[in-house]
Amino acid sequence: MAIFFKRQNLKKIIIAIFSLAVFFILGMEAEKIYESIVQAKLQASASNPDITVRQSDIAPTIYRFIDPLLACDVSSKKQATEFIPLKIAIQSVIDGKVNAGKAGIVSVYFDTRDGNWLDINPGEKFSPASLLKVPTAIAYFEEAESNPALLQQKLFYDGSSDLNSLEYFKSAETIKPNQSYTVEDLLSRMLGYSDNNASDLLIRNMNIPILNEVYGDLGVVLPKNNGTEISDYITVKQYANFFRILYNASYLNREMSEKALSFLALANFSQGLKAGIPAGVVIAQKFGERDFTDDTGKSVQKELHDCGIIYYPGHPYLLCVMTKGTDFDGLAGTISDISSTVYKYIDQHKDN
Repeated sequence: MAIFFKRQNLKKIIIAIFSLAVFFILGMEAEKIYESIVQAKLQASASNPDITVRQSDIAPTIYRFIDPLLACDVSSKKQATEFIPLKIAIQSVIDGKVNAGKAGIVSVYFDTRDGNWLDINPGEKFSPASLLKVPTAIAYFEEAESNPALLQQKLFYDGSSDLNSLEYFKSAETIKPNQSYTVEDLLSRMLGYSDNNASDLLIRNMNIPILNEVYGDLGVVLPKNNGTEISDYITVKQYANFFRILYNASYLNREMSEKALSFLALANFSQGLKAGIPAGVVIAQKFGERDFTDDTGKSVQKELHDCGIIYYPGHPYLLCVMTKGTDFDGLAGTISDISSTVYKYIDQHKDN
């Protein structure tokens, strides 16, 4: 097909073609410069394990909740001596709570964007309880990477059981009986509102081998029940790994990691970590509770945990607190006071 141009438009067309050619050439040069910066940073990290390279170090990130790790295994870094004052301050909070009978046993893990960390009582094991909703979601998102239609698959909730009824910290929203929900909607409710009914529906319809693969990849060994219930089997640092891999986008791809943390940022649990930070500061978190009873139904021990990424502007950090005691409100207060101590420390040292 012949194309004819008016004489007066020919000059405009020639200028446009020339501009596109220049733009293309400059774009190629910019890409080369970008690649050279990336390579330089990656080479530097290869020769110096203390250098951590993230996506935001190379170019402005388009993500709100993740900052993909490009180089350096942050898990290999040693506990940072710079956090000794913070560790002393947290331990003081814990000692005060224990002496006041507000808590019995407390474990803490704190991690910064560059991989420096501290822990307190790292060997203690806990019952993860509702915290297991996070690896359940990770397993779903991993399958969705190769099967995106999975997230739009609908599941029917008949309402035959209500697993939220026995919770102390109850979900603000729950799925309704005799309704169908997409997997993606159920995941958002499970993570954001800790809805046990949404969680149960997802677990009953999930690919269990993929879930077991997630646990295996992250080194979490699920206990085998040989007639005796084994409940305390995960440490605070083991659980923190679930949040680290989401923030680093080192297990799921970037899209799914971002989606998972965006759902966790919907969480409405305000008595733990969230109570220790100013209103308006974004946090992607998951809490879990467990009440152990004897044969008569009397409570003998309670566990409350809260783990999340606090998005302090320019200085996001990971904080996980796991507790044992006899009173949920006392344990929640312990977590919030530790959270407040950490936030104040970051606020005071953000420019150092």
